[in-house]
Amino acid sequence: MIWLVLCAMASITVLLFLSGLYRTGEVLNRKDGALVILKDQLSEIDTDQERNLISVTEAEAARVEIKRRILAAGRLATRESSRASGRSTIFASAIATPLVAFALYSQIGSPQIESQPLASRASETQQAANLSELTQRLKTRLEADESGGPSDGWVLLGQTYMRMARYDDAADAFERVTFRDNADISTLLLYAEALIAAENGIVTPQAESVIERASEMDPDDPGPIFYRARILEQDGIPDEARALLIERLERADRAYPWMELFLSVANRLGEQIGENPVALADFFPDSRDARGPRAADVEAAQDMSVEERSAFVRSMVDRLAARLADDPDDLEGWLRLAEAYSVLGDFDAAQNAADKARSLAESLPETDPTRAAATARLDRIKK
Repeated sequence: MIWLVLCAMASITVLLFLSGLYRTGEVLNRKDGALVILKDQLSEIDTDQERNLISVTEAEAARVEIKRRILAAGRLATRESSRASGRSTIFASAIATPLVAFALYSQIGSPQIESQPLASRASETQQAANLSELTQRLKTRLEADESGGPSDGWVLLGQTYMRMARYDDAADAFERVTFRDNADISTLLLYAEALIAAENGIVTPQAESVIERASEMDPDDPGPIFYRARILEQDGIPDEARALLIERLERADRAYPWMELFLSVANRLGEQIGENPVALADFFPDSRDARGPRAADVEAAQDMSVEERSAFVRSMVDRLAARLADDPDDLEGWLRLAEAYSVLGDFDAAQNAADKARSLAESLPETDPTRAAATARLDRIKK
């Protein structure tokens, strides 16, 4: 009986699979038509601009959007074309796959054995269902609150939705508290990030207005500045985006963990416009917070023996550890200490310093670039 059921299932699967091969030409024709329409729209934009019906800024924004759609349609058409060219291969595979499966199952299969992967997936599905149920309970409780629900509760709900990749729901949750008196930059940036994620990474006008509100609260905060640079890059002006990041780095009074992210993005943008890469030492050459020893220290160490050099490096690490005893809230210092201990092979000390740094990083808002940069550095430390 089991073999009849399996044969029937295999036959139905093959028929359904092969029926899709004959729709490829229709799909390709649709994609070609879409490309023609989009290219015509580009020509219409040029005409409207020449007639002064739209401004230069509006025309450029429209061109960027249409070009993005052309690229997306082109990629899809390419994939469909590739599938069409391999139709004979797919046909052969569709026939051979069930035959090979039957041959293998007849030798090593047994219908009495429980599917272990399926059992594992069932457990994961149950966990996801439990999380979804708890999240719905939290939302119901917040909505039933006559006072509108505590801000912390809505933020927690939004963060949970973000982890579940339910970005529209996350944006709705964050929006509930963005106009309250206790709304801060962190809340606004959480809302902006949810809006951006819901649009597959595109900063929409709505997200841009939220970022602008955050910037008005504190124009010097790295978070809004980072997103403003992202907007400039999206608008096709990477030189201004890079300049904005560099300008904020130059105004810093000392080194901070968020600078790692700023430097990474600035250098990526610099590659596009032919600018040389920058490093933290370019902004703090003589600061005690600059990564690594100063040039004078390196020159002095070159004339030392292996033992002397090791003692010299250890003394620098010990001085940093002593300073952190007096300044335990210095996240950048703990990161550097953990990295130094790891290089020296003192992995227990590296672990202790990394734990201190992680605790400080986790106390920061999730949207703070410092937190993301610190977490990335901690993940690279060998402990």
